Amino acid sequence: MSHAFNTSEIDQLEHRAGETLYGDGALVVLKGMLEAGISYFGGYPGAPTANLIDAAADAYEPVLKKYGVYVESSANEMSAAAMCTASVFAPVRGAVTWKVLGNGVSTDVVDHISQIGVLGGCVLVVGEDYGVSSTTVAQRTLPWAMKSGIVVIDPRADQQLLLRMTRESFELSELSTCVVALLLRPQLSHANAKVEVGDNKVGEYNVISKLKAGIKDPSRYPLPPNTQRQELERYRDRLPRAREYIIAQGLNETFGAPDAPIGLITHGTVFNTVMRLLSLLGLADEDGVTDPAISLLQLNVINPLCDDQIIDFIKDKREVLLVEEGQPDLMEQQIRAMLHQRGVSTPFHGHDLIPGVGELVPGRVLQPLTEFMARLLPERAENLRATATAYLERQKLAATLFPRPVTPRPPTFCTGCPERPVFSMMKINEMLTGQKDWHATDVGCYGMAGLAPFHMADSNIGMGGGLAAASALSAMSEQKNVSVVGDGTLWHSALNTCVVNGLYNKQDATYLVLDNKWTAMTGAHENPNSGPQLTGQASGGVFNIERTFKGLGVKHVQKANPYNFRDFQKKLKKIQADPDPQLRVLISEAECQLQRQRTFKPMRAKAIAEGKRTEVERLGVDEEVCVGDHSCMRVNGCPSLTLEESPNTLKSAPVAAIDTTCVGCGVCGEIAHAAQLCPSFHKVTVVRNAGRFERFMQKLSERLLPALRAA
Repeated sequence: MSHAFNTSEIDQLEHRAGETLYGDGALVVLKGMLEAGISYFGGYPGAPTANLIDAAADAYEPVLKKYGVYVESSANEMSAAAMCTASVFAPVRGAVTWKVLGNGVSTDVVDHISQIGVLGGCVLVVGEDYGVSSTTVAQRTLPWAMKSGIVVIDPRADQQLLLRMTRESFELSELSTCVVALLLRPQLSHANAKVEVGDNKVGEYNVISKLKAGIKDPSRYPLPPNTQRQELERYRDRLPRAREYIIAQGLNETFGAPDAPIGLITHGTVFNTVMRLLSLLGLADEDGVTDPAISLLQLNVINPLCDDQIIDFIKDKREVLLVEEGQPDLMEQQIRAMLHQRGVSTPFHGHDLIPGVGELVPGRVLQPLTEFMARLLPERAENLRATATAYLERQKLAATLFPRPVTPRPPTFCTGCPERPVFSMMKINEMLTGQKDWHATDVGCYGMAGLAPFHMADSNIGMGGGLAAASALSAMSEQKNVSVVGDGTLWHSALNTCVVNGLYNKQDATYLVLDNKWTAMTGAHENPNSGPQLTGQASGGVFNIERTFKGLGVKHVQKANPYNFRDFQKKLKKIQADPDPQLRVLISEAECQLQRQRTFKPMRAKAIAEGKRTEVERLGVDEEVCVGDHSCMRVNGCPSLTLEESPNTLKSAPVAAIDTTCVGCGVCGEIAHAAQLCPSFHKVTVVRNAGRFERFMQKLSERLLPALRAA
């Protein structure tokens, strides 16, 4: 299937030196990998690097396959990290990817690989997202990487630089024999730009030109007595070699006059924020040329820090400000230690001025940066403060233009999502019985059930840990445990962490498995339940959730279609009423509606264009019957449900209405009746290219109905 990139975009991956590529950060990174000569690529989808997996999937047949690149959609981040073993025991280059929270899942394997050291370049493309625009936990890769001795590249937002840093990450890894983490932030991953590219390289060894055998060397095993020697090599030899390469290749950058009295140090996309603010303050131009009084050191590599380079930058300055994003403030601590050890007395500032927690968006940095500059440039202080105040006042003014606070827009289930009726049924059951269950939920689309209108997810703790999260709590509580997991997360880690753990420890719980056939929340990626692999090739096994549970010894396993409301509700009530203390499983089986529509709509449009009879189902609300209590929305929340003014002047409340985004799943009507709410919902079947008899009956009805109404 096509994931995100069209043919013309993918064709650019074979552009040669001097040619131009236009694309987003994912396409740029993949091009950089090809120029570095990778032999394998894999990963687990997670924003903001899910589109990198999309790019690899779409590029597999036309590009990667003929370069001999092995590509896989890994079951989880640990299995992705384990691929990197190829770079440990063979001189091959490769990369894997996951989001920042995947660092923890991969840690066991990554720690071993990092301790041993790599022969070929090994790069982890990590979706860094401290601004939590696409993840659930505010976390930085740097602390994780530092404890494991991993080199961290955090480039500023410039796609041309990103291409270079991708290539350099493999060179740096291979020369230093260190694992390298390349941070891909949303500002880079999802921004399009033109870049001048280089030539691609074919790895010396790949799936076409194969190795005779991997290196067999017991001295490289991460076991005593090798362990302490490897640890010594990592910090005595490998990381120092990395520092030498960073300096020799100029991976960190300086802007402005070297002898400028005021120093700024930035990293990653913080550079872009600072340069934008300097421009607003009149201390830099739009091209990044700073005022003669300012010199800026941009750390594109944040681990290891290059002590001599940083000390040389700071020592002759009047004062220096480090703009480091987030906690813990590891760079600040290291630099302060450097200054103390070298006896450098230059006043140095960091989080004593800059906010320490949260993403450093311009509005949070403007005031402290202005005050720092105003103090050091007293002759311009008044103008600097006035400029900053004007921008801050403008922000305040913009907020006052809204008569009321802007309503927060939390994420919600897509129109027609098969997961929505499951939570609607659970909510209705609780409304009718008065019994409140404890809902231990996992990480996935269904985590949104914790929000309005359902409030049916009481915990959302770690990927694959939902059911296990309730084991001790449910044993000590009178509440029944009803846990929810998706098929993607089930195969990722929940099968062992939750199911095996639950069976082994005789956990009493109802486990709802939402089988929508895709790893859906990241943009519909393949998993073992989808069928074909990421590359479109047939999978190597048949994965059946029902048989898997039965094979593990779960005695009570049932399947149901969530769109068949009455049948599903009957089975849900029955399975929850089972008095035996055991693990009970109900599998909700219906394809992700968003993914279904991506396939169904083009097929329907084609059929209509060819003149074939086609039915399009839509739901509607009888505005005369609707009483305007909006109970249907309180247990449904479908985005296609909205409000309209009542046509009846005696009814003051707006009535429910269904807009054109409706996919005709019928859930809102089913819920309305099941919850004993109202009979105002009706389904309409629109027939395109109707036959002669249907058209005749339609005309007959149009003539007879007015007469019948009059009678």
